[in-house]
Amino acid sequence: MNKLLMNCRPGSVFDAGDKEHRKAYYTFIKDSSWGKSPYQFILEPGFEDVPTLCRHRLCEYYVTKEFATRPPPQKIVNKNAKLTVVKLSKKKT
Repeated sequence: MNKLLMNCRPGSVFDAGDKEHRKAYYTFIKDSSWGKSPYQFILEPGFEDVPTLCRHRLCEYYVTKEFATRPPPQKIVNKNAKLTVVKLSKKKT
């Protein structure tokens, strides 16, 4: 049997929620190579290359994670606050 078929890496869709997938992408950034990756990520339509796909998915993952769990900011209202009106004198012309 062909050696390449016996030792090929499994094809996977990149999942930013999977820690092992994030680690594989980090290793790619560090080494500039997919050689040590246990996965062969599948290129999805709409993307030019796998690193761009991974960056896009990671950005979505972290932005959603940050803003989905954060409660909306509360407005601070001081009911005892008073408005001070200052009257300015008219300029003499």
